[in-house]
Amino acid sequence: MESSNWPGALPRSGNQRLERLESAAPWFEVYRVSAGTFALLEPRHYEEVISYLILGNERGVLFDTGMGIGNIQAEVERLTDLPVVVVNSHSHYDHVGDNYRYPDVWAFDDEGEVARIEEGKSRAECLHYLEPGSYLDLPPDFDPAAYEIRPAPVTRRLQHLDTVALGGRALTVHHTPGHSAGSICLLDSRDDILFTGDAFYPGMMYGHFEDSNFDDYQSSMRYLVGLLDQVSHLCPAHNEAYVPKEVLLRVQDAFGQIASGQAPYDIEDDARVYHFEGFGVMLPDLLA
Repeated sequence: MESSNWPGALPRSGNQRLERLESAAPWFEVYRVSAGTFALLEPRHYEEVISYLILGNERGVLFDTGMGIGNIQAEVERLTDLPVVVVNSHSHYDHVGDNYRYPDVWAFDDEGEVARIEEGKSRAECLHYLEPGSYLDLPPDFDPAAYEIRPAPVTRRLQHLDTVALGGRALTVHHTPGHSAGSICLLDSRDDILFTGDAFYPGMMYGHFEDSNFDDYQSSMRYLVGLLDQVSHLCPAHNEAYVPKEVLLRVQDAFGQIASGQAPYDIEDDARVYHFEGFGVMLPDLLA
């Protein structure tokens, strides 16, 4: 990831501004984002993925379930007794690892995203996620050779602008394709937090996957910029759990530079890699 220097850059500045809470296991770091909003970080893997527990008066949403290396459900149960529904930002492995622990898993109504969640990933497919140097201090009860992403049925298919009512608080679903076809963000009605999933995070933003689409990504960024007057700050799904919302303006400008051919790039492993201040973009090499 672009914001890397992992693990030497830990803890990252956007996390240090938040109140850190005790966690059930050292694999996770837990931070309070606002009253009833918690960031569950997994900084001991280079992905530095972040899931979010968002609570209302009647129920909560767990926005993604992380890598499935540590037990995220145990962390959630320390924080709330309310019933919790999983909402996946998208279907990539590092966001759905503990889906199987929950009876209700919701995702955007995209066939590819739903299929990946429901099929999971085999142990053979997961081997390269735990290559030497990609992690620190795995949990003592975790067997890397047995690592897999277990299948989980999707019990509700979300649509653009669906509302998830939590009781005194609601989350609006915003479809933001680009990183993947069914990527979504959630906008919190109470605290005006925009949970961006992988649509944006302060790191190398990946638009080179088989179901990535740069034109869609650029359109989604314009769309998110259009929401900024409703947003207090950003809670991304990697690296930092608090990012000022104004960074989306710079990302939109960067995407414009890329689209116009004005942004310099490097070629790495058949991909074009663009570097900007605080983030990067990886796209397929047009000549590959």
